[in-house]
Amino acid sequence: MGRKEVRALPKVLATGIDISEFNGNVDIAAMKGKVDFVIIRCGYGGDYESQDDAQYRTNVQKCQQAGMPFGVYLYSYARNRSMALSEAQHTLRLIKGLTPLYGVWYDVEDRTLPTGETLIDNCLTYCDELRKAGYYCGLYSSVSWMQGRLSSPRLAHIDRWVAQWNAELQYTGAGMWQYTDKGVINGRYFDMDRAYRDYPAIIRGEDWTDMTKEQVQELARQEAQAVYNSNEARYKTFKEVPSWARESAEDVYERLGLTGTGTEDEVKLNASATYVRVLYVLDKLLELIDRELGED
Repeated sequence: MGRKEVRALPKVLATGIDISEFNGNVDIAAMKGKVDFVIIRCGYGGDYESQDDAQYRTNVQKCQQAGMPFGVYLYSYARNRSMALSEAQHTLRLIKGLTPLYGVWYDVEDRTLPTGETLIDNCLTYCDELRKAGYYCGLYSSVSWMQGRLSSPRLAHIDRWVAQWNAELQYTGAGMWQYTDKGVINGRYFDMDRAYRDYPAIIRGEDWTDMTKEQVQELARQEAQAVYNSNEARYKTFKEVPSWARESAEDVYERLGLTGTGTEDEVKLNASATYVRVLYVLDKLLELIDRELGED
């Protein structure tokens, strides 16, 4: 009989709860010593004060008074990029001046949400806006959504907070796991969470290397695309790129999987001279890496 393979479980670094107005009045000071952090719903949907969580500010104040590290999340109803932008602004308005040491999380689970690339675009839009504002941002959803609708490689660089009310999490690479909705603390039921990453250290800027190869690659792709987005539209297509850089530009786009608008035969770059030089340097760097690997 063969030996049964035992899967190594990630190390739990902290245990917490997540709360919203539906939990009513929570005595966070009484949680000290029983949980390590609290994640607070700040609101839902677009940037309207009527959609702020009624207990959000009170819960933040209680965490601050108790010295309890906290994170925040926003429940999404976004059906397009414009709505996702409004949800990002909603969150940014409510966390202004705060440092959520357990991150900012985009709660993507509502049955009215779109499918396919529209959903992926919404997630990227929200997370990019929070990241540009200096916040650590991730996605929250059920394990079935994470393995299905949110499994796009375009989201591979984004951290995951996965809900699966089970004895074991059937998802690899999650930073946090919501493992039950029936955790009892001080005689009350709460959603319970386990953190596998040292979020306070990450968010304070301390050294952290707990990223997969895929996450590093996708982060590089996103940063390269950000360079593109920040450049002026000088070269509309590859055909207009100077001859000395055209082949390099095309090669980098193909190898890194970058995308432009337009048809396959005429990809629109809308790029500046600075961006074209970056593509040229990247191409030479990739050539050097290939040469070094070939000599090993």
